[in-house]
Amino acid sequence: MSEHINPSPLFARNLGDTAAPPLIILHGLLGTSDNWQSLGKQFAETHYVHLLDQRNHGRSPHHASHRYRDMASDLCAYMDAENMRSAAILGHSMGGKTALVFAHENPERVDRLVIADMAARAYTPHHAPIFDALLTAPIAHATSRKEIESHVLARLQEPGMVAFLMKNLRREKSGGFTWRPNLHVLAESLNEVVGSVELETNTLPTLLIHGGQSDYVSSADLQLFDQRCLQLETHKIPEAGHWLHASHPREFFDVVSDFLNG
Repeated sequence: MSEHINPSPLFARNLGDTAAPPLIILHGLLGTSDNWQSLGKQFAETHYVHLLDQRNHGRSPHHASHRYRDMASDLCAYMDAENMRSAAILGHSMGGKTALVFAHENPERVDRLVIADMAARAYTPHHAPIFDALLTAPIAHATSRKEIESHVLARLQEPGMVAFLMKNLRREKSGGFTWRPNLHVLAESLNEVVGSVELETNTLPTLLIHGGQSDYVSSADLQLFDQRCLQLETHKIPEAGHWLHASHPREFFDVVSDFLNG
């Protein structure tokens, strides 16, 4: 694995043979490229994998705007900087909507499209408690990660979610901690993040993989994808929720790998 330096402002982790077909992976809200390293190493057996931190996340720059057209533009700039004509693109949750917008605006630059547990419709915002827990954490004066983790856990009562969120915490050399994501802008942009995006008729080879225990993809969503994506494949992981790639990595990898290499 390498932490790739390129003229694009987005931070990237790259895995695999540079001569292999490119695969770009886009994380979800409050995620980072780190979340995809294990699966990325597996995909790197057949692809040159680009794990990106989207704007306002991870090690990528902070911006006052957080719209899907912004993130699609960032992706276009990254590919230009890499001299990448086209790539397979995999996006989970927020990353899935970024991928849909990018594919809508730049279909000629998408070889294959994988949307993981996300639809094009608008969702009801439900992230306020998460942002409240993070924004009220005593990061400036805490002496340990445990102190911050206890604060967040007391408010959310979801150990798995808290473990995921704590990956965004960074210790400062001068003392205290900071959150890597641009929390204030992300909190203010929630309506944009959960808003609808375009899904028009296209001929791109597309895989929609979703969790049977998740409410992010409904039967109506599946019907719309089937109507608009003329080369659509779908796969449901019955026991998986929204974090299907984390809870069922083997099945997720096998299904996506078969699609990418088919």
